[in-house]
Amino acid sequence: MIDNNIGDECCGCKMCGDICPTQAISFETNSEGFWHPKVDYGKCVNCSLCVNKCPVINQTINQNAFTPPKTYAAWLKDDDIRIKSTSGGLYYALAQTMLAQNGYIAGCAFSDDWKSARHIIGNTRDDLDKIFRSKYFQSDTAGIYREIKRLLDSDERILFCGTPCHNAALIEFLGKDYANLIQCDFICRGINSPLAHRAHVAELEKKYNSPVAFFNFKNKSKGWTALGLLVKFANGKQSFTDRYTSAWTRGYIGSNLYMRRSCEECRFKRMPRVSDITFGDYWGLQKDAESMRKGFSVVMLNTDKGIKFYNETLPLLHSEDSTFEQALKGNTCIFNTPKFNHEKRDEFFRRINNGESFSTVVFDLERTNKVAVQARSIAKKLLAKLPKSVKGGIKKWIR
Repeated sequence: MIDNNIGDECCGCKMCGDICPTQAISFETNSEGFWHPKVDYGKCVNCSLCVNKCPVINQTINQNAFTPPKTYAAWLKDDDIRIKSTSGGLYYALAQTMLAQNGYIAGCAFSDDWKSARHIIGNTRDDLDKIFRSKYFQSDTAGIYREIKRLLDSDERILFCGTPCHNAALIEFLGKDYANLIQCDFICRGINSPLAHRAHVAELEKKYNSPVAFFNFKNKSKGWTALGLLVKFANGKQSFTDRYTSAWTRGYIGSNLYMRRSCEECRFKRMPRVSDITFGDYWGLQKDAESMRKGFSVVMLNTDKGIKFYNETLPLLHSEDSTFEQALKGNTCIFNTPKFNHEKRDEFFRRINNGESFSTVVFDLERTNKVAVQARSIAKKLLAKLPKSVKGGIKKWIR
């Protein structure tokens, strides 16, 4: 069964648990904080659905049948929501459109204590507020596939958002195309460990002597091109760290220290995508300084269904024609998979499990030390204030 066939290639989508007719599959968490399937052979009836439907084992999309998707730069007309969003607010527009059509939205939400995340489904503005913004660690999707199918079979409309592997899992689970389902994926770099996130939160709560009351991985208070991690605490204190000094960002972007093993050989970073709509930050887009502060989304429409639904969102958006080739220049993660330093990665989890503080371990293992990272952050800020004529000779030093 699945626990003897998947190993480290498992992407953690949990679809096998939903599709098992006898509920014989549970999930055990390994020392890295990632879940893997475990079969109760006393309940198993050898139907092999868990293996035959696994999106990693069974890939149904023909990678050679590829026509570049219609591609756009998009951003919300509502500047307040746009600033609060991760990029240009594209997901918010899609979700708001679905809710206005009396449909449901399914996506990732933080737990009440901000220490974990799971996929939820609902049809209210409160549900949108919970799903809104990115969460940079793995979401628990147990039960979501079953609930989506139940609603689809009741003729409800649904907008689903998840990683590319989540979308592939949903396709395998459903077994057919539903006209009342819109599937969205985002340009995914890789999914991080829930254990790493919990360790990070624990360190912050200890430092500020208070529970976390709000967590935003990509805060734009200093602008989209100067994103930072904002954490607010129940005692009124808050912490903001830019992408150069944030331990989380350095461990994730700098060294891939706590990404799931299967992400290194991701089966779903490819074209055509399995979703109807793909979106993300439109890195590489050049606009005026004020617009760049607020953020832009890149949108790739992969199916006729995706094109139709995107057109329905246009009253909420500014949208400009672009090309897939242009989008790819700033978003190489559309295809490229992260590469791990396995020795450092193993040491990270060993030390975290031994009780060392999150940031200490990250900065010890990161290829530049904390002082150098902070110096580069300061240099970047100073560089921005210099005339163009003197910038060229300095840039190489701080890259």
